[in-house]
Amino acid sequence: MNTNSRRILFWLTLMITLLAVAIYNTLYTSYQAEVNSHRNMILVRGHTLLDALKAGILAQGRMGRYRGDKLTIILEELARSRDVLAITLRNPDGDLVASGGRSDEISDEKRDVHWAATRLQIVDHVDFSSQCDSGGGFGRPSRDDTEGSFTFEKGSYELLTLLDLTEMNRAIRHERVQLSIYAGVAAVALTLGVLTFLLLLKRNQLGVELTREREHARLEEKAARLGAGLAHETKNPLGIVRGLAQSIIKCPNESCTDKCCTIKNHAKDIVDEVDRVIGGINSFLELSRPPEARPVGISLDAFLAEFLPLAQMDAAAAKVDIFYDPCGLFVMADENLLRRALLNLILNALRASRAGQSIRVTAQRKGETLSLTVSDEGCGIAPEDLSRVTEPYYTQFPGGSGLGLPIVERIASAHGWKLRIESILNHGTRSSLDGLSIVEPS
Repeated sequence: MNTNSRRILFWLTLMITLLAVAIYNTLYTSYQAEVNSHRNMILVRGHTLLDALKAGILAQGRMGRYRGDKLTIILEELARSRDVLAITLRNPDGDLVASGGRSDEISDEKRDVHWAATRLQIVDHVDFSSQCDSGGGFGRPSRDDTEGSFTFEKGSYELLTLLDLTEMNRAIRHERVQLSIYAGVAAVALTLGVLTFLLLLKRNQLGVELTREREHARLEEKAARLGAGLAHETKNPLGIVRGLAQSIIKCPNESCTDKCCTIKNHAKDIVDEVDRVIGGINSFLELSRPPEARPVGISLDAFLAEFLPLAQMDAAAAKVDIFYDPCGLFVMADENLLRRALLNLILNALRASRAGQSIRVTAQRKGETLSLTVSDEGCGIAPEDLSRVTEPYYTQFPGGSGLGLPIVERIASAHGWKLRIESILNHGTRSSLDGLSIVEPS
């Protein structure tokens, strides 16, 4: 992902986060408003109930005298109201004057408003002496057996109601479920929006990269055609030069002078140099024409038993040992291309090694595929150079063509393999051909 894409992604993430916070805050604020509305409604209902109780008591009284049976009827009637569990009236000393409903469920909480999980308890106080139409004072509650009435002493009487919150809690749970649904829908919508944007961004990037790769491939193909034509046209005159130089070497001269011998030596140098240039041109032509692999099932042990002695001659000259542990596996490969690939990898390992060091060829099975590795103990490759080793004409060895690893990579690509190179500077290099298909022996 390029810098511009990362910047777009950063700002998009920030905007989405802020939008998500804003949406959730709006939804949660709405939820809290609904919860507060339900709580206020039940509070208002409780206070309204107590106001109705006060009005009923005052309406029932005559000259400050009250009938106890009437008060009980009023409280019982109010206790049958919706959401009302209990209602009581207590005198200034705390003694129960009258009650209705399930008064045994009332808690000892002294606060005027007490919220519990499923209950709401509301307490109010009133001095009936200041509101009744009696001109006399009130004594302690006393029963007048003749009239069945009693009076209240002066002081603050406690009115209490206990309300059931089941219906309110049900409504709040409904609001909570709605909040969760809305938040979930918003989250899904934002997620889908982000994924859609990322997919579009990725698609755009892939389109740009594909266009760039196509243009790069087109330019490479054009350059390869031009280079191949130039190389072909260069080989012909070089062949003529080589032939002339060889004719000079073979020219019979009975009285050969030192000058004549010098000319012949120069001619040999010309032949050697022409051979080197033609070898480079042939390598370039191989690189410009992707190899066509014709894989067959081959025994890796038999193949390496035949191939490695050829490389052992160069290894012996460099005083480097080559080791291979047989694996007993068969792989699908074009034998000639595999030989060329391994030869290039081993030659690179030899150039990087010093006398007394060793090169090891190993085969490691990975499921249904195999990784063939050439490892050395040589000079290694600097981290900043590791990504360039498969570039054509890049080399860290004097006299190297820089075409060995690019050719190996082309051979690997022709088979569907992958060339993997790992290296530690001054500790050696591991060059692997990954993805060789394992087959059963025929």
